[in-house]
Amino acid sequence: MAYIKSHVPPPGHQRTYVVSYFIAMVGNGVFLPIYVLYCTQIVGISYAQTGLAITIGGIVGIPLTLLAGDLADRLGPRRLVLFGLIGQLLGMGSYVFIQGFWSLLAIVASMNVFAFSYFASVGALMRRIGGENTVTFRSQVRTFANIGVALGALCAGIGIQVGTPAAYDVMFLSVAGAYLVVVLITLRIPDYRPLPRPESTEQVKVSRWIVLRDKPFIAFALTAGGLTMSNFVVDLLIPVWIVVHTAAPAWAVTVVYLVNTGLTILLQMRLSKNVKNARQGGSAMRRAGTTLMLGYLVLAAMTGQSVVLATVLVITGAVLLTLAEIWLVSGRFALEFNLPPAYAQGQYDGLLTMVTTLSITAAPMVLIGVVLALGVPGWIGLGLFFLLLGLLSPAIAAWGERTRPKETTPTQAGAVGAAGVRAS
Repeated sequence: MAYIKSHVPPPGHQRTYVVSYFIAMVGNGVFLPIYVLYCTQIVGISYAQTGLAITIGGIVGIPLTLLAGDLADRLGPRRLVLFGLIGQLLGMGSYVFIQGFWSLLAIVASMNVFAFSYFASVGALMRRIGGENTVTFRSQVRTFANIGVALGALCAGIGIQVGTPAAYDVMFLSVAGAYLVVVLITLRIPDYRPLPRPESTEQVKVSRWIVLRDKPFIAFALTAGGLTMSNFVVDLLIPVWIVVHTAAPAWAVTVVYLVNTGLTILLQMRLSKNVKNARQGGSAMRRAGTTLMLGYLVLAAMTGQSVVLATVLVITGAVLLTLAEIWLVSGRFALEFNLPPAYAQGQYDGLLTMVTTLSITAAPMVLIGVVLALGVPGWIGLGLFFLLLGLLSPAIAAWGERTRPKETTPTQAGAVGAAGVRAS
């Protein structure tokens, strides 16, 4: 409890936002473990059709992220965030009406339009709330997000154990209720005005879509997007690797999740406290790539080992992968909020969300279809890929920092961002 209190922002808009995000993540922790089970086990949709609907529904929202982020800059970030939250509220509650493939596809597709609008605009809102402490504030948000997801997953486990259609309906409606609370709390956050944009002159033409001309940020987005695929190794690869390819006991899968969640909650703020500017962010991403390589080598070495040694290796690998995950998100936060100009944070986040979502979409095919099929060589190849991206990150960060106008730093933007608000 003392640890949690020490990481809560002081009273004000930052604390209000942390509370709202925590409640949303409790809802997500309930929703994520149950929606596929509900579609396949309760409604009776096949696994193939469920996967197809989720994939198509996810692709629908990707092209909208850049536009949604730009709208957040032009209309004010809170408005787009509320739009996204209300849509997700309706979407999660609508799962109780699913009857088959087409209704699932319609709900997932429409829900993702709102979800991607939220993802593209929430960074701009956090930057306005966080001001000069945006990077630290973002790490605090993530710490409580992990706690919220863990609590929600525990609640979902109870409902899954009951297993009746009514139990699933109660869980979906409870998630919708949680999001309604989030919407009401978010209304207490100021409706920040759009920040002034530079005007074009005869000498300088200012493009609306400045992110598409920002080569260092595009390079960062591609690097961060590629590295994001590593976040799904724990969910997609390790369970199958443990059960099918090693002598480690099946309960080691649960231990991996406990290690990952526990260390993230305990170490996120500690390891990210000195990752604030772009160069520090690049260094953190380099550490992430190096640590991922080491972790994959440890996991690959599990094959052919005894039960005890394989268990020790998987726990060691889980620790290394969790440290890498913390460094990766810390580095990403630093670059995500230091490279964009404050008036275009949403547009930049829209591009970053688009690239990251494409990486997430490709993750199952790459991790299961390629890495798992190749076995040990697959682990090594994946590690080398992430190591290369990590080693490139400091140079990309330095490039980005050299090309920034002075007014794009969060410190200077914070004073402007805190000043302009609409009457709510």
